[in-house]
Amino acid sequence: KDPQTHALVASAVAAEQVLDLVERGVGDFHFYTMNRADLVFAVCHMIGIRSHEAEAAGSAAA
Repeated sequence: KDPQTHALVASAVAAEQVLDLVERGVGDFHFYTMNRADLVFAVCHMIGIRSHEAEAAGSAAA
């Protein structure tokens, strides 16, 4: 019942579902954050959607 592990598993499962839907032709998604934007941010990061700030930081680090 570790909250961090629970969040990681939840994010991974959601990302897997999104990628499966993309493979099946779904192109648009809407995430309800329910005051848990950190989980949605993690899902977006896992599926390759990143903010401009994160992309810029990644480029600067390379």
